[in-house]
Amino acid sequence: MQAMTQLAHDFLKPILHSQAICVDGTLGRGRDTLFFIEQNVGRVFYYEIQSDLFEQFQNKLNQQISLQSQKVPHVIGYCHSHDRIEHDLSAYQGQIDAMIFNYGFDPKTLSGIATQANSSLRALEQSVQLLRKKGRIALVFYPHPEGQQEKEVLMDWLQEQTNLHVLEMRHPFKSNSPSLVCLEKISNE
Repeated sequence: MQAMTQLAHDFLKPILHSQAICVDGTLGRGRDTLFFIEQNVGRVFYYEIQSDLFEQFQNKLNQQISLQSQKVPHVIGYCHSHDRIEHDLSAYQGQIDAMIFNYGFDPKTLSGIATQANSSLRALEQSVQLLRKKGRIALVFYPHPEGQQEKEVLMDWLQEQTNLHVLEMRHPFKSNSPSLVCLEKISNE
């Protein structure tokens, strides 16, 4: 069985193209941003609130870009909360192709530092507005008490949205495992 992040990438991959505009709303170690870059999309934006992780990834990205012989997409990072996405990307209203968010924390790497329900809800509301019709968002939730509350808040909001298809994937017999929620925008309501 594939990891939830790989399933998220598989969900996003069919809509990626050379002009695609993509957003990694929660950089962490940068796996999702690197995935977008490897798909040779047009633009990649990423968010990380922790300055040390942001700087580590910037250095890693600069090294990788200098080693590549192929064209690298236009990549821009923001070292602040993803709940400012509408402000930062207002020029791309209705043009974003793909987005990914990893909520909570990855217990293998970032234990104790987690996303918050209120800022994540604001970021998701804004992201849906930035998304183009047929654009997709992958939401990966890592299990911990705050993360469960965060998931409930976001799922309550998603339940009210009529302009999105929503699909959830999870391990039905493992309550303490990550889950994936896949969104596709079906209208610009």
